[in-house]
Amino acid sequence: MTFETTTQNFGAYLTGVRGLSEKTASSYLSDLKSFGVWCNIQGIDPFNCTHRILRMYLAGLTEAKYARTTLARKIACLRAFYLYAEENKLVDNNPTLLLSSPKLPSHLPKALQESELQKLLDAPDVSTAKGQRDSAILELLYASGMRVAELCALTLVDIEFNQGYAMVTGKGNKQRIVPIHPLALKKLQAWISDGRKQFEKVPQKWVFLSSRGNQLSTDATRRIVNEVCKQAGLGPHVTPHTLRHSFATDMLNGGADLRTVQELLGHSTLSTTQIYTHVSNKRLKEIYKQTHPRG
Repeated sequence: MTFETTTQNFGAYLTGVRGLSEKTASSYLSDLKSFGVWCNIQGIDPFNCTHRILRMYLAGLTEAKYARTTLARKIACLRAFYLYAEENKLVDNNPTLLLSSPKLPSHLPKALQESELQKLLDAPDVSTAKGQRDSAILELLYASGMRVAELCALTLVDIEFNQGYAMVTGKGNKQRIVPIHPLALKKLQAWISDGRKQFEKVPQKWVFLSSRGNQLSTDATRRIVNEVCKQAGLGPHVTPHTLRHSFATDMLNGGADLRTVQELLGHSTLSTTQIYTHVSNKRLKEIYKQTHPRG
């Protein structure tokens, strides 16, 4: 089997078996093809690689000033590929077993202050169809903590208004039930029963539509949030993911346990959710310094 054919099969394995998103799988395939080109130039058979050869490849990337995050992703790609190759008996030994990933700097997610959040949520002009849509998007992102891709993938049948929840399809097509605050439900109902009808050219199943009546894209949603931020007088640092961070941080500050927040966010591991405990503690320390006489 050729390396090119194996690469194609590996792509199907990433999405079908590993459950990776199309975006992540696409990045892995791009990394793998780059590795294949390098091997071809060096006269190396990718199916006969050693740990030393992989170290030489990665050393070249380091010298080329690739970011640590990029290097970490490329190493993750190689690990996944050679594990796949080993399982399918395409290689005798897995050369990635001794590879170590570069240590990545920890970036604490940005969460909005209550005053900033209120300005953002109050900014859309709900007397217009566009304003109703934008208001519903912002309220839903903050009320549920869902990812922007999950929000854009919502269909009308995914919203259960009587019970007050949404059926969200996350990474790897994993579904979870997410409660929605009554205020967000009210904004959502206003959009669906009124503004959405002005956008819908032909019957559509998607909750959020573009001005042309199509499914709203993730890029368009990011632009909407950015536009509303400008209206609210906030900086460009606010993104849909900022509202997800704010949701998680505020839940923990309000007393929610880590496991509950993990379920609501759709994290596969608790370690991913634990970053928010650092954010929560950081905010508590700031409040302590500002309010305690000896702070």
